[in-house]
Amino acid sequence: MATNKHAIIRYEALDRCFSNKGRKFFIDDLIVYVSTAIEEYSGTKGSISRRQIFKDMDFMRSEAGFRAPIDSYKEGKKTYYRYSDRSYSLAMQQINPVEADLLKTTLDMLGRFKGLPQFDFVQELALKLKKSFQLEELDECIFFDQNEYLKNLHFLGDLLKVIQDKGVLRIRYQSFNQDREESFLLHPYFLKQYNKRWFLFGQREDFENWSSLALDRIIDFSVEQDEVYKPASTHPDDYFEDLIGVSKPIELTAQLVRIKINKSLWPYIDSKPLHPSQKILEKKEDYTIIQLDVIPNYEFYAQILSFGQAVQVIEPESVRFTMKKKLIAMLGNYSTEN
Repeated sequence: MATNKHAIIRYEALDRCFSNKGRKFFIDDLIVYVSTAIEEYSGTKGSISRRQIFKDMDFMRSEAGFRAPIDSYKEGKKTYYRYSDRSYSLAMQQINPVEADLLKTTLDMLGRFKGLPQFDFVQELALKLKKSFQLEELDECIFFDQNEYLKNLHFLGDLLKVIQDKGVLRIRYQSFNQDREESFLLHPYFLKQYNKRWFLFGQREDFENWSSLALDRIIDFSVEQDEVYKPASTHPDDYFEDLIGVSKPIELTAQLVRIKINKSLWPYIDSKPLHPSQKILEKKEDYTIIQLDVIPNYEFYAQILSFGQAVQVIEPESVRFTMKKKLIAMLGNYSTEN
């Protein structure tokens, strides 16, 4: 199946035109109808070209498409189009080989949720689809790096529903650096996975900034029916714009951090940038100097330290000094016999 933008919307719109027994659709009518369907779907006004309509019709007629019996009929100097088989519609057809391959791959990817209580329906849905469309079993060929034994994974489904319903939560929580649990109200906004852990982001009643709560540190939660939900004032993309990871220290702001990368590590950093802001400042035979515009949070330092001697923070001095303190503390762990 063609994969260009809005292809499915166009095919379905054309199908409605060709199966309409009470109206004749000429090429200009098809252009208007399909353009309107795309506008209603996307919210963006635009127009489809005659060439695109004819390409879509050719695809719908083809074996790779839907084998649709689209015929043209002359009326004076103009031509209208409809199905020669009046009982035909896309909804009544079996999926084609291309669609079957896409569906099988999608089902394979959905298998990543196997074992999570709130997503048991995925396995049931996959079995029904395989039976309905006679899909052969796929060998496991896509694997995701996730921790199936992470504590409180069963919270995911319920939290997702509360977020969708715009509910307010009463949460009992105890972080790793707290001696006792605390209870507070949270307006939940979204869930994010990082480094095999799940985090719930939202606005606490008693905090000005968003909070990130590790799911494995949540003791329990309930929905406060009488509380009025406060929607997010910032888009998640803007919130994470200057972050590596999930933590955002209140006292820190984004800084331009320059890092020297050894030539042995550079191909890895080049193909998998540390952050979207990464840019090359200097490239030599033995090293490359890059610049990041980030908040130097816990995850930033953990990432840099994981590269060992292959990287060196050049500036700013404050970040360089913090790196030096961490390295000295690490070295202290090996300076005496245990």
